[in-house]
Amino acid sequence: MNSIKRHIVIASHSTLAQGMANALKFFEGDNLKLNVLSAYVDNKPIEGQIEEIFNQFDKDDEVIVLTDLLGGSVNQKFFPYINRPHTHLITGVNLSLAMAITMEPIEGYLMPEKIQSIISEAKKQVKYVNELAKNADEDDEDE
Repeated sequence: MNSIKRHIVIASHSTLAQGMANALKFFEGDNLKLNVLSAYVDNKPIEGQIEEIFNQFDKDDEVIVLTDLLGGSVNQKFFPYINRPHTHLITGVNLSLAMAITMEPIEGYLMPEKIQSIISEAKKQVKYVNELAKNADEDDEDE
């Protein structure tokens, strides 16, 4: 079962995906293999670019696609690929989610429960820091 290959695709409007890939490589090293799609920056149809990406993968390979916006056209163009076996489409990506996915050991296919758990943890990273600081100050005053 260890012969499974996992491919990570990061796709976004403009160059957000490339920036995310650069940040991931900063933390995880330049050997990190990612497929990056910066949509609509070169006037090429995105459908063809997506098809080219998927044509590189064997049918048994696992593919995890991370996109920027749920209602966005980039996510919509990847949507038909969720019918491909071992393909997962995750949207609203942030850096902590992308790091958790890319650092996940390849010991078999990722189960939907594990992906849900990673998403849940990543959601906890979205905070309004002003409120956190205010609450911390109030806690200090209570002591």
